[in-house]
Amino acid sequence: MLMRWGPVRVTTAVSFIVIVAIVLFAFSEKVFARSSHGGPRGPARLAIAARKAQAPPAEPPADAGAVAPAAQLAVEPAQHAADDETEAHVRSAKVGPDGGVPSHEKGEFRSPFANPEHGKTKVKVGFLLESIEGYDIKTGAFIAHFYLTLTSERPMPNVTLQATNGKLESRELLANHPTFKMWKFAGAFTEPPDLRLYPFDTQELTIELEDDSNGADAMELVPDPERTTVDAGFEIPGWDDIFIRAQILKHYYPDRFENDDLYYARYKVTLGIKRYATNAIFTVFVPALVIVVISLSGLWFPRDKIEIRTGSTTPMLAAAVFFHFALTQSLPATAYLTRADKLMVAVYACLFLHMLSSWLWFMFHEKHTDTIFRLAKYSSIPITFGVMALGILV
Repeated sequence: MLMRWGPVRVTTAVSFIVIVAIVLFAFSEKVFARSSHGGPRGPARLAIAARKAQAPPAEPPADAGAVAPAAQLAVEPAQHAADDETEAHVRSAKVGPDGGVPSHEKGEFRSPFANPEHGKTKVKVGFLLESIEGYDIKTGAFIAHFYLTLTSERPMPNVTLQATNGKLESRELLANHPTFKMWKFAGAFTEPPDLRLYPFDTQELTIELEDDSNGADAMELVPDPERTTVDAGFEIPGWDDIFIRAQILKHYYPDRFENDDLYYARYKVTLGIKRYATNAIFTVFVPALVIVVISLSGLWFPRDKIEIRTGSTTPMLAAAVFFHFALTQSLPATAYLTRADKLMVAVYACLFLHMLSSWLWFMFHEKHTDTIFRLAKYSSIPITFGVMALGILV
């Protein structure tokens, strides 16, 4: 039976089966992969940070993996002092007649870790982001170097900041006054990327810090918008920074013991970065459109040039599959389709329609050859542009 079909029909059928198998395999891992992302984010508030153009150029960032001995000596006394204060709070709590977890009778919170005697200190937090290194869109990991300041009107308790979405690799205490403290930090952080709009995506890199030694009864953190900014000359290769903002979150632990009612303030800084549109167009959209246009040009060849006609469509479908595979290699597995994926679906649909225009010659009588040729020749252009428009805009 295959011999009666002829070499063109056999080649076309085999090519179609192979292409369908490749496409199904390519999308199986994409669609059914478990998403490491927690869901769509809300719209970003584009508050452009004021930069200090008159500031001197930033020094080359220090090695995030090395902790200077001076930094270690500066941090250890504060850590020990904070631990001593925590132990003193627990000892000052009273134990009931039946024993168990001690609690405080005064103050807003009953937790043994509360500090009702100190009173709440309002602390303004300033943040200067010096540099971002090694941002990996596939894992969402990056290394950040930054300065952080705490300013208060009354003496604040001992502070020991810890990263909640990463790890602080080095810290240097630059000022340790009762009403003013300043650190220089370097740490590795992670933030799952949102790739729904890729390659026109906007990513939010977050740095979260928490003082787990002082609850909300002892310290009230307040972000300082005027002193939340990036260093002069700050840049991330391939990305444009569009906003930076700071906010204070309340972190409630699940009840670990009786009267575990104390919550802790978490300082969160978010840097918004956007991929350069020019780079996105020339690396994703232009190659896809070139593949479709080359395939479209083959529809102007009549039936006696069937080898040339099929030679301009089938290889382009293979090129599209390999191009799509190269795109997905630089991205993590997601449970949703990115904008680039939707574009490639439109490319596959156009190439399928172009190949179908040639298959119709072998499905109908030869007397319809000219009609099929004219129909495919003049209708393929608006249909192709319509399908590609849907792939780009939807």
